[in-house]
Amino acid sequence: MLYAINDLLQKMGAPEAKERGRIEWHYFDTLKKNLEGFAEIRFEAGGERLIAEMKHIKKNYEDDAGKLHPVYTESFYLYAERTARAGYYRVTKLSLDGEDYNNPQKGVIELGLSVFHARALDISIRMMEQVFNKQDITEPAADPMPEFKAMFAQPKPAAPAPVPRKEEWGVVIPFRPRNHLHANAG
Repeated sequence: MLYAINDLLQKMGAPEAKERGRIEWHYFDTLKKNLEGFAEIRFEAGGERLIAEMKHIKKNYEDDAGKLHPVYTESFYLYAERTARAGYYRVTKLSLDGEDYNNPQKGVIELGLSVFHARALDISIRMMEQVFNKQDITEPAADPMPEFKAMFAQPKPAAPAPVPRKEEWGVVIPFRPRNHLHANAG
């Protein structure tokens, strides 16, 4: 199946991959410090090949049939080759959660692209959470609740004497009451 590269990347949620040549997202298990999920879109061989990969480990995952999996791995792989037609790629292989499709039909490709987009978004959100909370990766807190409970167990200290505040200035907006404006107009 042929796709314009811009359409293919847009459906995967990464149109900027064309300019960058490679985009990746990843996050870690904070307790084990292992890679928990990653997604990547990259061009190889000078742009001749487009490869998209994703692996996402989920814990206590309930599948569509209602079966609970203690550990479940979601996966995705797409391989596309540039064609003689400028700006177009042919998707020749797609794998989704262990199911391989050689020369997949359009419906399978569209499903795979949307699944990749949704899962990569989930991974990128988790990655950004960890970027803002790096100490969670390097020093995971075993139980934050003892500190929280201790805060309420101790009596509150007496409030300190008020400190004189420095005068602060803001924006002053002139205002005249409406009646005053109408009285001068007539």
